[in-house]
Formats: sequence, C-alpha cells, structure tokens
Amino acid sequence: MPIEYEHPDVLQNIEFAVVSLYKRHREMSDYDVLRVYENLLEDYKEESQGRQPRRHNQSELEQQLYDDIKIMCEWRLGRALPFEDAPPMENSDSIPVDILLQCFKRLIKSVNMWTKAAGRQGYLNFIIQHVK
Repeated sequence: MPIEYEHPDVLQNIEFAVVSLYKRHREMSDYDVLRVYENLLEDYKEESQGRQPRRHNQSELEQQLYDDIKIMCEWRLGRALPFEDAPPMENSDSIPVDILLQCFKRLIKSVNMWTKAAGRQGYLNFIIQHVK
C-alpha cells in the first residue's frame, strides 16, 4: 500500500511545518523545500546506517525550514516534542526511521511533480490549500 495511504498523518505533519513557514516567507520556493527534504532524507538514511550526517550548505530560510521539519520528525519518531504544550508521542503512534524515509521519498516526488506542473511555487501553493 502506498505510504500516503498508510501514513497520511506523517506526511501532513511534515507539510504543516512547511506551510507554517511559507505563510511567513512567501518568497520561499519549491526548490527550497526540495533541498530540505533531500537533506533530511540523506540525514535520516545516514543515521539509520549508523553514520554521522554531514553538514549542509543551506540558506537561512532553508535552515529554518530544516529545523522546523526536523522537530516534527523527531516528535513522530517519539524522540522529542514539537512545542511545549504538545502531548508526547505514544509508543504505538511513533514511527520507525524507515517509514520516515519513505515519507520523504514520496514528498520529494510530489514537489517535483507540482513544480513541473505549476512552476516554482506549484507545490507550495498546492499544499497551502490542503494543510490547515
């Protein structure tokens, strides 16, 4: 079964972090999001193989997005809280890293599709309509 049907909540949590920053920084582009998704995919893949993730050369906006998404991912992995009032992730609700990797692969595919179809903010303008 496709990851978007098995774990739509995880995808939505990640996209919520993207939309939250996009609302404050309308200059953000799909390329910024794509780079961050690719960097996080690489980092979690390295972690799952017991290696230290490398440092990424990201713009200030990309770094903010990276940090925001990483907080959400750590919460979904059951490691941290995204904000002070957030309930801890129950063990039965947390996901393993391999599910998170599948989510990033799907999100990357979506960014590429929407950018090709609708331009430099096609993905962002699509998800802002669906993520509240």
